[in-house]
Amino acid sequence: LAAVDCSEHPKPACTLEDRPLCGSDNKIYSNKCDFCNAVLESNGTLTLSHFGKC
Repeated sequence: LAAVDCSEHPKPACTLEDRPLCGSDNKIYSNKCDFCNAVLESNGTLTLSHFGKC
């Protein structure tokens, strides 16, 4: 199972780094920062499906 460490998040601003991750909501997040912010907003219901595009 893929995992991402979101302990340093949330962050007020994310870089434009393009390292896509696919969330359990079948949405592509452009990078770890965007994904982790979304995970925290979802109260932990969002998880990582896999690295790369969905």
